[in-house]
Amino acid sequence: MTQTDFSSTLAIGLMFTATALLCGNTYAEDGAAIITDPSAPPPAFIEAASKPLKTAEPRRRQLRPSEVVDQYRERIEELEAERGAYGAGIDEELLGLATALQEVGAHEQAISEFRRAMLITRVNEGLYSLNQTPMIERMIESQIALSQWEDANDNQEYLYWLHARNFGEKDPRMLPVINDLSRWHLQAYVEEKGATLFEHLISATNLYELAVDIITQNFGANDLRLVEALRGLKATNYYLATYDGEPQPAVVVNTSFGGGNMDAQRRSKLDHYRMNSFSTGKKAIARIVDVYQQNPQSPPAASAKAKVELGDWYMMFNKWHSARETYGEAYQALWDNGATNREIEDIFGRPAALPALPMLDEDKTALEESYVTVSYDVTAFGKARNIEILHARPDDNVGIRSRVRNVLKRAKFRPRFVNGEPVETTGIVQRFVFD
Repeated sequence: MTQTDFSSTLAIGLMFTATALLCGNTYAEDGAAIITDPSAPPPAFIEAASKPLKTAEPRRRQLRPSEVVDQYRERIEELEAERGAYGAGIDEELLGLATALQEVGAHEQAISEFRRAMLITRVNEGLYSLNQTPMIERMIESQIALSQWEDANDNQEYLYWLHARNFGEKDPRMLPVINDLSRWHLQAYVEEKGATLFEHLISATNLYELAVDIITQNFGANDLRLVEALRGLKATNYYLATYDGEPQPAVVVNTSFGGGNMDAQRRSKLDHYRMNSFSTGKKAIARIVDVYQQNPQSPPAASAKAKVELGDWYMMFNKWHSARETYGEAYQALWDNGATNREIEDIFGRPAALPALPMLDEDKTALEESYVTVSYDVTAFGKARNIEILHARPDDNVGIRSRVRNVLKRAKFRPRFVNGEPVETTGIVQRFVFD
């Protein structure tokens, strides 16, 4: 199936194909649909679930959500009577109350209680206490549930500021916080959440550059942790290069641009990043190749596989001759570095839609009622030809038929290789499932 290919180095880090990207809210698949469950638990939950469970106490009654909420409220009232409105320990009970409210969908009430918990934590532990972190993170969850994107973004930024205030902006302990915030900005851009979307791209780019700097300064120029941050730069610069404007007029609030012609200033800022997007992405991928080559702990043939990414980058920017040369080098390097026939076949054995960007979570649940099955060829130059719609559901939906045709006409592919040479592939059959 030509859809999301999850990167092994990322817990969220995710790869999705060009057909899925170019279709917007579609993805392509071979044969039957394979649906990624958006409700799948995170790895930490899976690990916890694998541990033996304690035997439950007999006759212990399972409380209804309303009873849990009532118990928290009673306990909070007792503590307030005993210790005052800002008494120590009340914040923990409020966190429990807000979480219980959140779990039953009472998000507005939950946000209010999370804010109360934060206030009490600040009163008792200071404005910069990191014990606010779980309250802010939970509040963001409720704000996302309510589509309060700007409020959620402000809290993401506040989390970053809070940790930077405690650790210092270039402290290695900031790396997980930087990773979370940069992923948030990328996700917000792809899902068109918030006001000025290109600002999300610029923020993510700056954060990944900061991560590269922190890792280099603290762990060395060839540390494997650089790979994730560099792939983040690859992703943001692809989106900068393909940015084609806001879906609606941007509403600029609390910017740091100052006075003057706001539109001109914003356009100049964006143009600067876009003008450098190809070279910045290329340098990021080239450095991934170098990191893998120089680090003895690199996985087998990792540098050769990274060189394939560099060839893909050239291909996405219509630099066929550079792509062809780089693919040839990568193909030979895979053999020289002991890659198996299966690994080489997986990379070069069939056309691959581009790009494959390993940074984003896509929570997409396909619906079998709406799809298009299409046949096409891919030339040795990575272009789709002889596109033919084989079947569509619903039959009379001309729009999705046209959409698939247009996607394939614009799409770029890494061509199939035989004995190190690109060749044409005919009779590819895929199904595009729309959600």
